[in-house]
Amino acid sequence: MRGLSPFLWFMTPLLLSGMVFSGCALVASPPPEKVGLRPAPSRLPAYTVSGRTIIATPGPITVAVQPLSPEEVLAYFQSRPAKVDPFQGARDSTTPFHVRIENRSEHQVTFDPGLTVLKDQENRSASALDADNLFRTFAEKPALLEAAQREVLAGYVVIAPDRNREGLLVFPAIPKDAKAVFLQFTSLYVGPAAFPLIFQFEVVPKE
Repeated sequence: MRGLSPFLWFMTPLLLSGMVFSGCALVASPPPEKVGLRPAPSRLPAYTVSGRTIIATPGPITVAVQPLSPEEVLAYFQSRPAKVDPFQGARDSTTPFHVRIENRSEHQVTFDPGLTVLKDQENRSASALDADNLFRTFAEKPALLEAAQREVLAGYVVIAPDRNREGLLVFPAIPKDAKAVFLQFTSLYVGPAAFPLIFQFEVVPKE
């Protein structure tokens, strides 16, 4: 576990509705105001913005990332086989993103969601929920555990050529004084070639 001083945002385990996100953490209390995320303007040619989605096209892959509101998370899970949103009781204490990775190469794409990091402008950071977090959180609720395991990108992902994979990345709530956040993909590979990506979002009042 990292030292406390630079990482005060996520050193405390997430306790919420009887659920514990071990290994993640957040500020001691949820933000007092409802906030949302919107894509920040980017001058990098590999990044484009479509609505609330940032699309990165570095070489032979396409990665689309969209922050989700609680209503969008609920709609996402209701459109899936399980029909149940396991995070419905944790709406104010999570920061979810929908991610879609398309492999247009002749090689396998590999992605480790556990090494994905969400930082704010003060360099306070948190990791995405991993498989162990999900199990600890929903171990006593098998239906919720199954729904979370199906849809959350919490384990090592392998994408064959001409295939795609989508799912959710779930982080703790962002600090109440955050003005911008940076979603960093630190372990994304096409064959042996690394493709680190950063998606920048502005923190705005929720409409």
